[in-house]
Amino acid sequence: MKRLLLLPLLFFFTLSVSAQQVSDYGSNDREVLINALHAVSEDDISSWMHTMISPEFRGRLAGDIGYDLAAEWAAGKLESWGLKPFFPEKGFFQEFDQPYTLVKDKGRLEVHVPVGDEFITKKYNYGEHYWPWGISGSGEVTAEVVYVGHGITAPELGYDDYAGIDVTGKIVITELGVPYTGNNYDSLLLWRPYVDHSNKVKFALENGAAGLIFAYHVASPRPTVDPDFIFLAASDEVVRDLLAGTGKDLDAVREHIKTTLTPMSFHTGKKATLALTSEYYPDGTTANVVAMIEGSDPELKNEYLIIGAHLDHLGMMPVLFPGALDNASGCALALGVAKALASSEAELKRTLIILLFGAEEVGLVGARQFVERFPYPKEQIKMMINLDMVGRGNAFFAVTADPWSELLDALERNNERWVHRPFMTRSSPWQPPIRPRTDGMVFYMEKIPAITFGTRGATTPTLYHVPEDTMDQIDIEIMRDVIKVLTMSIIELGNMKEIVLDTP
Repeated sequence: MKRLLLLPLLFFFTLSVSAQQVSDYGSNDREVLINALHAVSEDDISSWMHTMISPEFRGRLAGDIGYDLAAEWAAGKLESWGLKPFFPEKGFFQEFDQPYTLVKDKGRLEVHVPVGDEFITKKYNYGEHYWPWGISGSGEVTAEVVYVGHGITAPELGYDDYAGIDVTGKIVITELGVPYTGNNYDSLLLWRPYVDHSNKVKFALENGAAGLIFAYHVASPRPTVDPDFIFLAASDEVVRDLLAGTGKDLDAVREHIKTTLTPMSFHTGKKATLALTSEYYPDGTTANVVAMIEGSDPELKNEYLIIGAHLDHLGMMPVLFPGALDNASGCALALGVAKALASSEAELKRTLIILLFGAEEVGLVGARQFVERFPYPKEQIKMMINLDMVGRGNAFFAVTADPWSELLDALERNNERWVHRPFMTRSSPWQPPIRPRTDGMVFYMEKIPAITFGTRGATTPTLYHVPEDTMDQIDIEIMRDVIKVLTMSIIELGNMKEIVLDTP
């Protein structure tokens, strides 16, 4: 008898929850919401991912034909679902100049250790010990090796790694980033220009160096700075070999520089050989893919929500770098949201922009192009969600600045209603990052509300900027759930009466 009495109560409770859910999503009824929720299958996601990482797209290097093919494919998908170009006069492509470099061989790295009047040579392995970079020119150099810390000359900061040491005709070792590790706003602004890898090459050239070993064991496609200057990125094993016998410990040297903000440059007493064959294309072009679902409200359609992900990767260096996690994953999610909203015919009062960036890997160029050339006041962009390397683990996270933390509430609400994954959200005071590494930071620096959305909880190491970044490290199930949360959040935010946020 008690069980029979509970059934009407349960039915009433279910109706109440359903009504509450629907009321938060504008005029969209429950059928539309359910259709949107289930519009994208795991097979869809897997198919898109396999297409983007296929050899046909050549690793999607911005400027190369492989990226162009990937962009055309993505635009075709968006058009087939009924999305419109955001820049009607240009179609789905926002084009811009982008030089690029093709790495044609695996290169060579050797260290020559003096023993009496002779040298003993140690040869290193591609991938295991070093990676070539597109930033390099083409050729070969053998020369003495000098350690120059972060490879920076910053007179206004009273810092110069090249002061008092002659590197003419030599190979220099430089570290990643800058020595400053604090959070002072003014200091961050002063140090930021010196983070760029290209500037490290320029400082080395200005001081007469003939080549550079970058103490950061990651591959990168950044384009050539000087066609005669050779650059390889090496593991700490290589750098420790070069420092052996100098009386200098690599970890202690790094700590000294960072804690004292004092350069510590010295000769290693060894020689090295760097070699690489590359082809530089200074007149290259590439494009962002930009599509939209136009809002239905005469006024609110002039407010914009953006789902963004970078489409480019490293290309062929010279082997295929597929870039499954980085960032076919983010693009598949953006495409999934587009398909879910379009196929369900969900109404949005605000306009949603689907934005696939070109040239992220060479310095966030596509994001800067979009923000700088945005045809309306930037205040009309109410939110940008950036998706970069989102496809591993069993839980979500979302991060933004304190003034925009209310946006996280919608993401959490829709996870609780529809998906039920563990979800960690965090906001912190707005400040300029010293190493802006992903497209969302371009919006962030323009004080456009930006959220980094990701997944966490993976039990195996993430493979980053390596040929092994394949579907083997992708969890399609959590990607499906990301699409659900983002789709329902966009429907809610797209129909909200007003979005009022603080300004940093």
